[in-house]
Amino acid sequence: MPTVQIRTATVQYADTAAAEALTETRGEEFDGLLRFFAASRLAFDPPLPPGVTPAAIGSMLRKEARRTFKKRLRERGLVDIERDGSQRLRVGNRRRAQVTKFAAAMPLSDGRLPLACWVAPWTTSDDALIVTGGHPQVGLAEFFGLETDDPRLTRSPSAYREEFFSLLRGVE
Repeated sequence: MPTVQIRTATVQYADTAAAEALTETRGEEFDGLLRFFAASRLAFDPPLPPGVTPAAIGSMLRKEARRTFKKRLRERGLVDIERDGSQRLRVGNRRRAQVTKFAAAMPLSDGRLPLACWVAPWTTSDDALIVTGGHPQVGLAEFFGLETDDPRLTRSPSAYREEFFSLLRGVE
């Protein structure tokens, strides 16, 4: 088989609003990444030979995506990173993805903020996609002991999770 290059295109989103709200409410700078979402499309150049589809490398893709994601979480300074289950989910274009959850923590001066971090790789007939994301597993106002009605800080862990899965399902 000839050499194949994998080309990627990635979009990344970070929620800076919650960090800004923490800075405003606490009166001290907060520069941690509380919530993120990224989607990468992997294309093969030259295209895979006839009879070989991205699905043929699906198992390898899932394993490598999980390994790389865990490594990147560590590089971002997260600790206590543990695989916390997986599930199959229908995503864009009626494909199915195996979504793996990692529990992690962001070390802070006043404790460790628990995060849910997700990786979801899947293949199409022509390429592959990898979606990653992360969000707090606790309400921020509660975790930091803040008396506030600011919706950026009172959002529930289930609301974070629902929004992540809504975004994930929209990736095509």
